[in-house]
Amino acid sequence: MNIHVPTFRIAFIIILLTIAGAFINLTLNPEPKDPLYNGSSGGSFEDYYKLSQDQLGQNEDLSTEVTFNAVGDIMLSREVANRIYKNNRDAYWPFRNLEQELGWDVDFNFGNLESPFSGRDDFQVGPDLKFNAPTWAFAGLEQYNFKVLNLANNHITNQGIEGLIYTRDLLRENQMLPVGAGENLDEAWRGQVFSIKGIRIGFIGATYHSGSSNYNVALIKDKERLIASLNELKSRSDFIIVTMHAGEEYVRTPNQSQIDFARTAIDNGADMVIGTHPHWVQTIEQYNQKYIFYSLGNFVFDQMWNQDTKEGLMLKITLSRKGLCHPGLNPNSPTPLSRTDQINLVCTTDLQGSKEPAKLKTIELVPIIIENYGQPRIATEVEKQIILNKIGATTNVITP
Repeated sequence: MNIHVPTFRIAFIIILLTIAGAFINLTLNPEPKDPLYNGSSGGSFEDYYKLSQDQLGQNEDLSTEVTFNAVGDIMLSREVANRIYKNNRDAYWPFRNLEQELGWDVDFNFGNLESPFSGRDDFQVGPDLKFNAPTWAFAGLEQYNFKVLNLANNHITNQGIEGLIYTRDLLRENQMLPVGAGENLDEAWRGQVFSIKGIRIGFIGATYHSGSSNYNVALIKDKERLIASLNELKSRSDFIIVTMHAGEEYVRTPNQSQIDFARTAIDNGADMVIGTHPHWVQTIEQYNQKYIFYSLGNFVFDQMWNQDTKEGLMLKITLSRKGLCHPGLNPNSPTPLSRTDQINLVCTTDLQGSKEPAKLKTIELVPIIIENYGQPRIATEVEKQIILNKIGATTNVITP
């Protein structure tokens, strides 16, 4: 016997069974309440506040840390370019002896780019003072994670304003920040911010002389613009570094223009000042509880004729801030994050989203020796002590 049940009756029975099952499940397994509504006041503001404070207390030992290197003058023209060319145009050649220090030990690198790119591959060998970095020398900066480069120096207009703009655009196209120069003075003086792991690091660059134009490069004599730039940058940064390309060449101590500019920067909100240009490592000053490094000396350069020009100082800077990182990522985790994840990471200290300012944790002074007309390496213990003694440093680790 065939029994035919109308389709609508089957659907009606299924609906009844579904409702009955849901009712039984809800009775036996009530839905757990949101933890925010488990307080005695039934989900009031007090519950939110108490939970946020509990969470803050539980995670008060967690912190976000960013470590980066600051280095001196990088010149990819003249004999440095020649050595790269002779090594099969290996753009990584200048940096290979610092593979660990530049690549794996830090989150990014910052330096002074002393030679512009023009888009041409020609370069002069010898005592030429009109620098042009070949395009095939650029890849080393990208490979070794130079994310911020100061362009405010006396050689940046060696290839004209067109070379400056080409260099600026080349950096931007490769996700690097150019600092201190641009199409006009407003752009040159505008502070640039590099954000990583939720910490925003601001950079301002200026020089004593721009080469051929005073309208595209920030100059240290313009202290009013420096102060205005710092005031604007404060709202966008957690930590501010001002870099100056200034001073007398081949001397150990700063001149008055360096001192005046650096102290003005500190007095108006800079957290650190880093200098280049003298080609020698210069003395360090602690001023109003902040640090001024008057010159880091050379980093990638071809001045092999003097021991002092073959010496440089790399700063390994660590910033720290208490806080949690979202979404669900612990910055202290042994699992390494990709650089994209690090840059996009947002960190807060509590449920309200407030955050403590970033603080300087340590500065490690890392002396370097330049060999082969442009290859820096870590100094030996004996060499390190000699370099530190020259600037009167009694320790290689500064802890504020």
